[in-house]
Amino acid sequence: MNEGRREGLERIRSKLELLTQVEAEHDFGVIIEASRNPEPVPALPQGVTEVFSLFSRLGANHFRFFQPDDIQTPAIWEARATAPQCPLGTPLTIGCERHRVPADIECGSGIWLDPDDGDVYYCDIDDYIHLYKHPDETIDILVFADDIVTFFDRFVLGPAYPQLATAMIGPGAVLDRDRRGRYRDKWFRLLVESGLAGTDDHKAIWEMPDVTRLTLSD
Repeated sequence: MNEGRREGLERIRSKLELLTQVEAEHDFGVIIEASRNPEPVPALPQGVTEVFSLFSRLGANHFRFFQPDDIQTPAIWEARATAPQCPLGTPLTIGCERHRVPADIECGSGIWLDPDDGDVYYCDIDDYIHLYKHPDETIDILVFADDIVTFFDRFVLGPAYPQLATAMIGPGAVLDRDRRGRYRDKWFRLLVESGLAGTDDHKAIWEMPDVTRLTLSD
């Protein structure tokens, strides 16, 4: 693993410690769950096992991020179910958007990791179904990062979280407040209180400079 990713992992570790402390003080109602200690899986892109050695589940009312069951051990990874006809190559789901999803349902639009090149991206489920049925056509996907360490460091635990929320839900998900002036997005509220993210740069929120839109065909 290169030095940049090692430094990113250390930042993630430090941020999680800070967020855990701030959550204990304020009780915003977010999820920060300890790692299930996955075994290294050599076939995975660099950083995947290391990231999920720091936590197993994060999130709140708008997003959830979690360790896929398939990466717990090399044997489980080898035995995982794949879909040969999947136009995206059977990506791993490492998170989901949960805006307006009932609290007791752990689902929503998926945030995926490419098991070959490590890209972390979002594809609208209707577009995915369309490409599955019409493999000669094209769809757009939103690529947040080319590796999982950068994704969690910047888009989940850092200043690009507003870009993630805007890309998948809309700017209102970041800027919306309740009648007491608190951000309705509880995870964002925790990031702001911890000094890890904010809404000062409205241009970055609206234009999403760190998010790449790609046109994909089978």
